[in-house]
Amino acid sequence: MNRDEMVKKLMTKLNDKRFVHSVGVEYTAATLAFVHGADVEKARIAGLLHDCAKCLTSEEKLRKAKKHGLPINKSEKANPDLLHGKLGAYYAKRKYDVRDEEILSAITYHTTGCPAMSLLDKIIFVADYIEPNRRMVKDMEEIRKEAYEDLDKCVIHILKNTLDYLNSKKTVIDELTEQTYYYYVDKINIKEIKRVKNV
Repeated sequence: MNRDEMVKKLMTKLNDKRFVHSVGVEYTAATLAFVHGADVEKARIAGLLHDCAKCLTSEEKLRKAKKHGLPINKSEKANPDLLHGKLGAYYAKRKYDVRDEEILSAITYHTTGCPAMSLLDKIIFVADYIEPNRRMVKDMEEIRKEAYEDLDKCVIHILKNTLDYLNSKKTVIDELTEQTYYYYVDKINIKEIKRVKNV
């Protein structure tokens, strides 16, 4: 399926706001891929399709995830909206003919992140947060700058802000988001220790 066919199908599945966001993520992912040396075409497809399961209701997400045999953790049971990444990857494969595992992984983890993300995983995770149509949340200008300079640092900044926000709202936090945050904090600290030793 080519991009034009994907766009036509996506327009029937998403509301206007979500579709505009998806095109914004596609564009931002492409620019990040260009800057960081990733595959621009893969980034575009993953960005365009990352929210293809977003507009289902919570009940539908839970029901369809069960129907298709997708793993559902404790956090996802409590907040089924978290399933839209896994379900989105399933739909990208089944309904949009995407066979590339790297693209499917980036769609799966675009909300929670995961430890040891691939370059494309990180690009979609960041692009989803910073695309031009996003409202100006805390530190957005700084985060947008970091996105083009140091992806790992940017990922940590986004995860920290997300965890702070969810904690302040007393909302369910996916354990994967916390694991990802600590993984990248450790990674940055290890890099920093090595850098200091080599000075």
